[in-house]
Amino acid sequence: MVSPEIVRTVCTSWLESRQPVYTVLDPHFGAGETFHALLSLLQRTPSRPFARLRYQAATEFNNPALPTGLLNGVLAPGLHFMQMPELNVELHLWVGNTKAALQEFQGCFDAVLEPDAHRQYGRRMARQPLAMNQPESVAVVGAGIAGSSVALALCQRGVQVHLYDQAGGPATGASGNWVGAFHPHITRGDSPLSRLSRLGFEHTVQALNTLTEQGFLQKDEDWATPGHLQTVPVDEAERTRETLAQLAFPESLVRWAEPDSLLPTPLSGLYFPQGGWVKPARWVQANLQACGSLLTTHYNTPVHDLTALREQHDAVVVCSAEQSIILAPIDGAKVGVVKGQISKLQATVQPNVVLSGESYAIAPPRENWLVLGATYERPVLDLNPTPEADELNVARFRAAFPDWPLGNVVDHRCAVRAVWHDRLPAIGPVPNMPGVFMSTGFASRGLLWAALGGWLVADHCLDQPFESKLLGKIRPRGARA
Repeated sequence: MVSPEIVRTVCTSWLESRQPVYTVLDPHFGAGETFHALLSLLQRTPSRPFARLRYQAATEFNNPALPTGLLNGVLAPGLHFMQMPELNVELHLWVGNTKAALQEFQGCFDAVLEPDAHRQYGRRMARQPLAMNQPESVAVVGAGIAGSSVALALCQRGVQVHLYDQAGGPATGASGNWVGAFHPHITRGDSPLSRLSRLGFEHTVQALNTLTEQGFLQKDEDWATPGHLQTVPVDEAERTRETLAQLAFPESLVRWAEPDSLLPTPLSGLYFPQGGWVKPARWVQANLQACGSLLTTHYNTPVHDLTALREQHDAVVVCSAEQSIILAPIDGAKVGVVKGQISKLQATVQPNVVLSGESYAIAPPRENWLVLGATYERPVLDLNPTPEADELNVARFRAAFPDWPLGNVVDHRCAVRAVWHDRLPAIGPVPNMPGVFMSTGFASRGLLWAALGGWLVADHCLDQPFESKLLGKIRPRGARA
């Protein structure tokens, strides 16, 4: 921990700052003593900061000094995020090698809380005053989970938002599905997709918790985190188990599940204790309600060209899935379109966790139905549901859970998903189109990327981007030659 004098100096500088964001680098987070001392000092101070504190810190993996309650105790290697809106504070914690953290965190800092880092990285301290770029209005195209998350993040920053959608209301595409699952992704070598999925997962859980605390969502009715069992084919089980052992993640994030250990299945798999489900349409509705009077909706308003919106608004954010690349073309970008059908069945017995393998199975406990899906069909010829797709969803579930009783199919629904060429989302400024941003390319992981996308795009719109090597991988981009 740095000295109390330095903590007081940093707190005073933060309180006096007229910049929109005050950024601190703490290369040796330890048990978070300096961070908590700074917050404690702020809480004893009658004045409140104008600037948002962006506290960027690094700590070693498996640091025994870390508080067990920090970020729900799920501190796998990589970048983590925690927001405290009541204090105007956000924590960005890099877990792993400190040198890697200093490479990960890009840009300038207003304060560095370690003398050696000050000498070595002093060039980062030469911050130019940030422009007070508070746009008067921003247009958001697309009223699904991506667009509503962007709208909410902008409204939370005091920006007037105009939300456009060609449909007669929100959440008519994939965001209108009855229910969907969210959990982190695991890969051998811990790929950027996996690290980003953990960050997205944290943003999702925090967003849902905040909306619940504000009364816009109800836990266990609209969403829950009962756990998620991802079964693995027999011929992949040993390799997957070896991967998990090599990663050495905390069991609070993921652990190995033997056959029949959680539910009747001949397959082993990965169990995510905090994995969850959410009703996407309810999440969209909650986002829009939380926007309050700063939001103006324009339904039944197709957008075929951005010219007029760019003239009417200070910025435009495109969140219209497969249409995004048409409205905001990017040289070399390749976006695929995939049809997915989900099937709703009568639930005779409900699993107490989310299930997945080749497809997922979700049964919210207060409902009398179970959802299976989704298919992955291309080319997309139409969006008509078919009995064959229902049969495929049931067959895939039966392959993993052959003895599980299923009721009849009572409904089905189709939607399309936009898949970027590298299967990562596209979030941030659109190249060669000043003032145009996007949050799209979510594929089948929209519930993981939406909240993260809203936060990132809002900061970009206000010229306050969080600069990170990892997040740079999801900027809108073309395919490499």
